[in-house]
Amino acid sequence: MTNTLPSTQLPTAVHFSGLGGKGIAPAASLALAAGMRVTGDDLVPNHRTDIFTAHGVPVALGVNRMPRDVDLLVSSAAVPVNTAAPIHQMGRLEFVQHLFSERRKRILAVAGSLGKSTAAAMVHRILSRVAPSAYIGADVPGLLCGGELTTGEWAVVEACEYRSAYRALTPEIVIALNMVQNHEDDLGAGTAGFERSMTRFLTEGPTPPGLIVMPSEVAGLMSPHLTAAGTAGQIEVIGADGPWQVHVLRQDTKDSTFRLTHGGRDAGTWTVPAPGPHLIPGAACGIVSALHLGLQTSDIAAGLADFRLPGRRMSVVHSDERLVVVDDNARQPDQVRALIQALRQAHPDRTLVIAVAPWGRRNKRDLTAWPESLSGADAVWVLPVGDNATPGGEDPDADVRLTEMLRRSGTVAHAIRNDMDLPSTGGGARGLVIATAGYDANAAEFATLHRQAINTLGSPAQEVGE
Repeated sequence: MTNTLPSTQLPTAVHFSGLGGKGIAPAASLALAAGMRVTGDDLVPNHRTDIFTAHGVPVALGVNRMPRDVDLLVSSAAVPVNTAAPIHQMGRLEFVQHLFSERRKRILAVAGSLGKSTAAAMVHRILSRVAPSAYIGADVPGLLCGGELTTGEWAVVEACEYRSAYRALTPEIVIALNMVQNHEDDLGAGTAGFERSMTRFLTEGPTPPGLIVMPSEVAGLMSPHLTAAGTAGQIEVIGADGPWQVHVLRQDTKDSTFRLTHGGRDAGTWTVPAPGPHLIPGAACGIVSALHLGLQTSDIAAGLADFRLPGRRMSVVHSDERLVVVDDNARQPDQVRALIQALRQAHPDRTLVIAVAPWGRRNKRDLTAWPESLSGADAVWVLPVGDNATPGGEDPDADVRLTEMLRRSGTVAHAIRNDMDLPSTGGGARGLVIATAGYDANAAEFATLHRQAINTLGSPAQEVGE
């Protein structure tokens, strides 16, 4: 999509197609905060469309339909351009860049294959002393559907790589969080396609970023590309042979503490107020970025202490002495492995069951990658492929094949349906953790499983978490 509005002109009436989507909703939130007249549509209602309705936004449900009197149509990179619409059109990140440019915001972009939303939410808190605006594709506590427009000069933006959407941005700082196979329908197998796309994002455009912060694993992949391009900004590498080193000091059920050094010199001790070693790299990248901006260590620590995980990130649905039910959006092997590590840290003595639904309409998963990532669970429940069995997408029997592969690898596994009795878990006196992991589109199936688990496995006096 092309920005056909004058560079200094903001629209007064904007329609957001797919308003309930986690990528569109924060853009609509920014428009609302900027005083624009916002409308939206979505084929299926959800909690985000409900929130916008409660804020007075007219939302057309069940159809993609916009009013006639709008200045701009905004939609995601996955939605084809509506060439029949006689109005200006933008992708969501084009709109975000346009709005932030008009407000003279300086952008810190968080990019990567996985975990961008959580890391962006953490960086947003780390920078809280400078009151940053935000565009984050998740339900972040304290933000309206992941969007916030403030008076501060900085904005934290989750930079989506799908169809190179992030190339609409002109960030001054980029955190390149990780790089694994994802979006195979767009970037291809492996990471080569993402490496090429990321190189263009970091080196091309009118004003490439002046600072790039990345873990050493990403630097190992990207350094040859950036050296060849010759136009990358300052690069800060964290870990391995980089000047910044992370030393994990303590991990308990509530948080993780680590020390950061630079060239052997102490750069502070920091605590991430949530379990899981996978959160430490994002925190370290955010801290290094904040130090470059001149923030005091006390302000950074105070901001980090206020961080709370976004929705569907180890979200506790229910907790009692027998049973803890957790919901998460993990849908790739590396994400599920990290989820298992975090749950083991948070609940070291409980039996752990992971219920996975990693199926996507656009991707065929490499099933051989899953047994190792799920090996840390005591048992795995594999949910059906269902509506994701589409041409070019998942095979209808992928759930059965994954179950068989898990069993052959030595993991207790069951292919389950929502209308069947839950398999025996063997939680015993230690208690049980059941975690659902997969796409937001599986929310209804997950909710059904949550109710089944609570009703059949929970204590009579139930305590439901938020």
